[in-house]
Amino acid sequence: MSARELLARLWWYLREVVGETSYDHYIAHHRAHHTAESPLTRREFECMRSATSVRCC
Repeated sequence: MSARELLARLWWYLREVVGETSYDHYIAHHRAHHTAESPLTRREFECMRSATSVRCC
């Protein structure tokens, strides 16, 4: 494995861990299962995600 491939895999892993790819996964799911509805914009998705991540005990 070259250094470039290693860095690409590391970059992919880090994006997955920090949640940067969440919107990409949401869009893929939405296209596969909810074709009649319009997906949320990235901004709407991030607002919804941040609102639901702040929870009380």
